Amino acid sequence: MRMRSLPDLMTFLTRRAALLLLTGLLAGACGGDGGSGGVGGTVVVGMRSDFGSFNPVTSSGQYDLELMNYALFTPIVQYDENLDVQPYLAESWDLHGDTGVTFHLRQDVRWHDGQPVTAHDVEFTFNLAKDEQTASLLGTAFLAEVAGAQVIDDYTITFRFARPHAQALEDFWWPPLPRHLLENVSPAELRNAPFNRQPVGSGPLRFGEWRANDRLVLLRNDDFPESLGGPADAERIVFRVIPEASTMLTELLTGSVHIDIPLMPDQIRQVRDNAETELHSYPGRTVYYLGWNNDRAPFNDANLRRALAHAINRGEIVDALLYGEGEIATSTIPPWHRLYPDLDPVQYDPAQAAQLLEQAGWVDRDGDGIRENAQGQPLAFEVLSSDDPLRRSVVEVLQNQLRQVGANAQIRVMEFQTMLQSHRERNFDAVFTNWVLDNFQIAAAPSALFHSREADIQLSANRSTVRIPALDAAIERGGRAPDEAEQRAAWEEMTRVLQREQPVTFMFWLNELAASRSDMNGVEMDPRGELRSIARWSTGR
Repeated sequence: MRMRSLPDLMTFLTRRAALLLLTGLLAGACGGDGGSGGVGGTVVVGMRSDFGSFNPVTSSGQYDLELMNYALFTPIVQYDENLDVQPYLAESWDLHGDTGVTFHLRQDVRWHDGQPVTAHDVEFTFNLAKDEQTASLLGTAFLAEVAGAQVIDDYTITFRFARPHAQALEDFWWPPLPRHLLENVSPAELRNAPFNRQPVGSGPLRFGEWRANDRLVLLRNDDFPESLGGPADAERIVFRVIPEASTMLTELLTGSVHIDIPLMPDQIRQVRDNAETELHSYPGRTVYYLGWNNDRAPFNDANLRRALAHAINRGEIVDALLYGEGEIATSTIPPWHRLYPDLDPVQYDPAQAAQLLEQAGWVDRDGDGIRENAQGQPLAFEVLSSDDPLRRSVVEVLQNQLRQVGANAQIRVMEFQTMLQSHRERNFDAVFTNWVLDNFQIAAAPSALFHSREADIQLSANRSTVRIPALDAAIERGGRAPDEAEQRAAWEEMTRVLQREQPVTFMFWLNELAASRSDMNGVEMDPRGELRSIARWSTGR
């Protein structure tokens, strides 16, 4: 299917959920201390898996980042509904041509322990992100083109660009950390700091309690500035970990859960057909892909990777498992973006797959249906997947499709955070996973995922250990191009290299799917994320 054009998309994104009261069911859902009526109350959100950690420098999970940017912390900038950069912690800025930017920070934002948020916190966070010992996604995906920071005064900071680059303000959609609480933690130990599970933030919600794999409780921050929207509407937001999709939907339908994130595609009809629930579906910024470990045989051979890509029928997966809520992917640029390279994806072609495999020396030598190389080693490997029901279904289809061309893919299903750790440590043959466009800067994802300079950095986002000079050149050209025509040409070239080399095999863009009780207040979702309106969620009028 084709997604909406960007103007239609923006109209689509502004629709709002219905607003009614739902306090009678809260006591049972939250241990007997529900909301007080009116604006406030307790909102219960069901999540498939637990959060990872809350540290803007070291965290990388989709919902970890959303919760930090919209609830717990205060990013330097935010995005409006048109994905244009708007002031937030920075109330204004001065761009210095293409050499740098100076931000003038608000003076009324405080950490949840009462200390002011200052330019020193911003500089401290920047320096940690740029330190290779932190292996920071922030440092690679957001700040790759930013060379240094200088505090001018307590509420003014200047950043110097390493080189001219497009979408420079998008580099700064991240919140600072409190220097006074973390300055004695070494960069190498930051990922394991106790702070990450008991964060002291600066946003409209503050940390309350976290029971691993059970629940996370956030409380309203009554001191959040009115000029930034004021304190959260809900008195308390409880995230409950409910791994089973069917259990989650039952709890939503009975009112024990108010919001279900994410909804499974096969549950859409049940939500649509129920007058007490609201479906949230929109073209998203999450691309799913099959990652190959390019440093590990046999995936160090581009011909073999391309052969396996031809063996995968992605159209079948989109139709059968996504129920039309997605589109085949070709790169990290989403179909709704103006720079999307409209190139045909690698075609499903089992005959071509077989031919490429034979050319690479993989032949079924013993008649068991699995190909072997000249040394007799079978074409067998392990595919990691999280225990999410949709992902399990996808990898089972992949296993069958790859078997048809003589590849023996063994599935290993893991809890999400455990799988993520194996992926980060590059302890895998292949992995079915996803990437979220964290800051809407088109250059950020390919630079972090594929640039050779990240390949040898421990725990970097280049987890497939990709080293392709032609890909580096296209990524650098696209990130620095001064005009849209040159950017478009560079990203088209990047996509062609990805198609040819297949360092990962892109699978599909999945529409973001969630559900809420129809009588919830303030639930609005769009490509900025499911949690983007969390400060306005409440259970009463």
